[in-house]
Amino acid sequence: MPERGRSDAGRRHFLATAMGMAALSGGAARLLAGPATGAASKNAYSLICMGHHAVLEVYLNGAPTILHASPEDLVFSFPATELLRDGANRLDVVYEPLDVDKRSYTPTPEVAVQIQLSQGGVGEATLLNARYGMEEERLVPQPRTVFSGRPVQPDLGTISRPRPEAEQPFTIWFGDGKPSREFTRIVPVGFRLDDPPLGDVAWAGTEPLEDDEDTRDALWQAMARLHGAVERRDRDGFVEIARPYLARMARIWGKPDAGAAADAILAKAPWASERAAGMVPLLDRQEARSATLAFGSDRRLVEFSDRRVAATDAGGEVLSALPLYFARWPGEPFLACYSRDMNIGL
Repeated sequence: MPERGRSDAGRRHFLATAMGMAALSGGAARLLAGPATGAASKNAYSLICMGHHAVLEVYLNGAPTILHASPEDLVFSFPATELLRDGANRLDVVYEPLDVDKRSYTPTPEVAVQIQLSQGGVGEATLLNARYGMEEERLVPQPRTVFSGRPVQPDLGTISRPRPEAEQPFTIWFGDGKPSREFTRIVPVGFRLDDPPLGDVAWAGTEPLEDDEDTRDALWQAMARLHGAVERRDRDGFVEIARPYLARMARIWGKPDAGAAADAILAKAPWASERAAGMVPLLDRQEARSATLAFGSDRRLVEFSDRRVAATDAGGEVLSALPLYFARWPGEPFLACYSRDMNIGL
């Protein structure tokens, strides 16, 4: 954990920058030791996900974006700029067939998935467009988009060469610790972006993680550092534990460095405002040994599922949480690298 003797100046800076008090929503990051060098990309990217008769979880470069576990159709758009890199990228689509009529998680030809990447002002490139084939026992690509009936356009603007790979068995672990069922599969899709100002994702170069005692204890220590920084209103401590995430957002937003990105977040975050009167208790070290872990698809990002650092108001109600995933470089402690839904839209 950070040393307890943080300067009063840092505390005052945290409080001063937290006076905006609006809503906070998510993003991701890249480890940059200094200022966010280089011009920000002029392109804004969004992931557009549509699904029918399926439980869906969608990842970009290992980062989870959306989990849809409802019998209703999925139509969802997610800001994706900070999750992408210049060059080779990977989309992972995890699906579990859902036979709504039989109320069972079993294969049905009704399963349909359409995933597109939008480059603002240019249009949408289709990364995956398929229906479930009962004979093939897998998703089968379709020549026209399954929801709109338009010809599939795989290459558009800076986006090119989407290539779906062979499906593999996969398990979705839900927040209650229960796994998905036997027919769950993951479909990797490689594609390219030619956009040098994007740089790389925050967790580039981090190590794949195992669910073991070392990972859990190190993750708990990182959560304790984050919890302590928020509780003490320690702006410098927040920058320290979340530097990769903040540096990435600084690049995306055109800010000079991680500290400037932190100031932008603190000015709008309910958990950093005067309304924040307390904290949801941090899970203890013993609880961390058995709490459900949520990993990214390539197991480089991780969080304690449904056990986030969160602030409460004067009445003890949860005000807002910090939806941060952590990663680590070999031999280093965990740092916050990705936020699933904390984009404040600068």
